Amino acid sequence: TIKVDGKDEESIHLDFLLAYVRDASSIILEGREVSRKSGKILEMVKSLIGLDVIEQSTQTIVVKNFFTLDRETSPPMLLKKMDIVNRASFGLLHSFFQKGFVSEDLSELQKLYDQNARLYILIRKTQLKLLENPALMRSIQTDYLQLFKDKSYAHSFMEISSGLISLGKVFLFLDKDNKEVKELQRYFSLLYTEYQNLLNAIYNYARDDIYTFLKKKQSVEIDKFIKTTHDPLLIQAITALGYILNQQITMAQEALT
Repeated sequence: TIKVDGKDEESIHLDFLLAYVRDASSIILEGREVSRKSGKILEMVKSLIGLDVIEQSTQTIVVKNFFTLDRETSPPMLLKKMDIVNRASFGLLHSFFQKGFVSEDLSELQKLYDQNARLYILIRKTQLKLLENPALMRSIQTDYLQLFKDKSYAHSFMEISSGLISLGKVFLFLDKDNKEVKELQRYFSLLYTEYQNLLNAIYNYARDDIYTFLKKKQSVEIDKFIKTTHDPLLIQAITALGYILNQQITMAQEALT
C-alpha cells in the first residue's frame, strides 16, 4: 500500500517502482489526493509490463500484477527483445544518411527507447524474483553466474539505447549531405555492423569472434575522428558513437568471463 497524500510525483513513482520490482501481487495507492494525482499514477501503470488497474475510486487505485515467470519472461529472452529493439533503433538512425531525420523519426526512436526501458525494469524484477526463489532458476535453466552476466548485459543494452536516442537528437540538426557527415556515416555503419556481429557471437558462444572484436582499435579511430572536426553537433554525434562502442566492449568482456 502506497500513501499518496503529501508526496510529490517523484516520491510516488519511486515507491511504485520499488513495489513493482519486488513483484508485489497487488499495489494499492490510497489517499485524499488520489483523484488529483490519478493521471500520473495511471501513466506509471501503463509504463510497466504486466500491470493493470482492477479498481479505481476517488481515494483508491488498486493495481494487479499479472506477471508470471516462465521461459518467455526469463532474463535471456527479455535481453533478446532488448537487442531486437536496439537493432530497430540502429536501422531507423541509419536511414538518416539516405533521407534525413525529422521529428516523426525521433518520436519513433523515443518509442523504441521507452520499450527498452520497460524491458530493462522487467529484467531487474525477474532477477530479484530468481534470487529470492533459487528453485525457479532450474525451471528456466539459469544459474547465479548467468544472472549476474545478464544484469550487466541489460545495463549495457539500456545504455546503448540512451546513446542511440542521443544520436537521434543530433541527427535532427545535421545536414546529411555535409562532407564530414559522410565520414560519420562510415563510422556509424561500421558500429552497426560490429554490434550485430558481436551479439551474434555472444549468442553462439563464439569466443574467437569476441576476441577478434576486442582486438580491434575502433575506439582509437573514433578518438582520431573527433579531432578532425570543430562542429559541435558532429562532436556530440561522435561522442555518442564512442559511448555506444564502449558499451559493446563491456558486453564483449563480460561474455568472456
